[in-house]
Formats: sequence, C-alpha cells, structure tokens
Amino acid sequence: MVVAVLLTTTLVSCDSFKRKGVSKNWSMEVSHPFPNTNWAFEEEVLDFDFEIKDTTKYYDVTVSLLYDTSIVALRVIPLTLTLTSPDGMQSIASSQFLLDSKNNKDIRPEDNSNNAVLDVVVYPHRKFKSLGTHKLSVYRRAEKADNYGFISLSTKVRVAQ
Repeated sequence: MVVAVLLTTTLVSCDSFKRKGVSKNWSMEVSHPFPNTNWAFEEEVLDFDFEIKDTTKYYDVTVSLLYDTSIVALRVIPLTLTLTSPDGMQSIASSQFLLDSKNNKDIRPEDNSNNAVLDVVVYPHRKFKSLGTHKLSVYRRAEKADNYGFISLSTKVRVAQ
C-alpha cells in the first residue's frame, strides 16, 4: 500500500512542532494546518524540518493526513517525498494516501465527527548518517488545484520499534 521507491532527497521547513521526550521512544511531530480546510494549489509542496540527535538508532518517518470524510472527494492522493540531510544528500520516495475506507483499513476515525486520520510510513526503519536538521518535502500530485475537506498534514519522526 505504502512506500514505493527510495532514490535521492531535497530540502524543507515548516512552522510548528511538538517534541516528546528524547529517550529510546523519542518522537517529533511537525504539523501544517490547512486554512479553510482547503489543501490549495499554493500548498502543493509542503516543507518540514526535524532534528536528528542520535545516528545510532533507526527511525520511521511518517506523513499523517487529517481530513473530513464528508467533504473530501478524492480517493487517491499521489505523493513524492524528498528527504534532505544536513550535508545535502537526498532520498526520494513515492507513496500515496488511499482515502477509500472500504479498501483501506488503516484509516482511523478521529473523535465523534466525520474526521479521519491516515498515516503512511514513507521512510520505514531509516538510519540517518548525519546529526542535525533534516528536511522532508511533500509534493502532492493531485490533479485538482484546490482540495477541500483537508484539515492538516503532519510529519512524524519516531524511533523505530
């Protein structure tokens, strides 16, 4: 369903982040809210920064989409993800959000509303070779310019289990 091809990466940056602990269960989340629940054409490429402070561990890099199931008309959102290390090395992955709840059991309901969350692990069990700020760029390849019903897109980086 998820990760397709790892090749080479690019750069990124975003506006808000939450950091939880720094132990073996360390994780970081960077979130981008969509104004008026519209994943607009101007946000076709979203950039996220995250800090790696331990290169001995393996990490899962996930993109997470929060959306309103009663509004979203798209069933598939193809993505190209570019991961750039502090030294400029790049890795590119292709993936997609499959928003058809009949065929995708990974979609989770969010509270008692029409909202749902879908997580896609785009870089599983990834070992980073460089300490410092890494960048993840998410390119949405949907055909429509404006896409309503999308609440936020987040990047989560966690120590792999």
